[in-house]
Amino acid sequence: MAKDRHSRDQKRKKKLEERKRKTRPTESLAYMGEKYKSIELVQTWIHTEIGIYETYVITDRQLLDQTVVASLESLIRQIRAGTLPPREERSEINYDVGKEESLVIENIRRNWANHFANEWKPPRDKLIGVLRSILGSIEKVRGPGPRSQSYMRHIEGFLTKKLGVSVKTYSQDMEPLPEPPEDELLTLGRQWISDESQETAVEFQELVDYLLKTGAADRVLHCCHQLIGEESNPASEVIVRLTGLCRQARKSLVTSMG
Repeated sequence: MAKDRHSRDQKRKKKLEERKRKTRPTESLAYMGEKYKSIELVQTWIHTEIGIYETYVITDRQLLDQTVVASLESLIRQIRAGTLPPREERSEINYDVGKEESLVIENIRRNWANHFANEWKPPRDKLIGVLRSILGSIEKVRGPGPRSQSYMRHIEGFLTKKLGVSVKTYSQDMEPLPEPPEDELLTLGRQWISDESQETAVEFQELVDYLLKTGAADRVLHCCHQLIGEESNPASEVIVRLTGLCRQARKSLVTSMG
């Protein structure tokens, strides 16, 4: 075996460079600006998030925010590189456990194809801009830790309550599958918002306090984000209060994670 003739300093420098290369953080693709939140792109944005939400329902609401991030990043890189394969026309959506990232991309592309068949299709750079902006939205709302579903719950509230989007799943016999039971906190929160009752507000806060004390801060965070997504007035006192509860839940989660 040939001897390594590098000096000690050269070897040390080489090791440092390799260490830097391994620990160098991957550049984020998220865009935090407002450039792509324009009227001309709003339908593209909505149909992209419908594809994501469909995947959430298909996976029995187990889809994680981080999985959506990985899917969008993969889709962006493929569009940039021109390596996105032709889309397969399918009458049914097949879900294989462990292939959630591919399913997110498939559902986004199907929604794009259906929408762009009759409507204006943005150029490549604007499509990428929308995807990067959604990544930015996820960064703003997702909770700490790998199990966050804050973004998923946020768009569920927005799409179903504000836009009337409905996604159903069916058995192999084409029988509609039952909806999952609604979280008590979500039900109470809706009652508080619709009734504007002080008594209901107190009950809602008491349940929030109990969940935070018993280690269920993620439940508080997810329900509050869904309620924020459902709220029609972004400047309302309800949004202010729910946003404060989200911060409280995040802090509790960070503390519990050490």
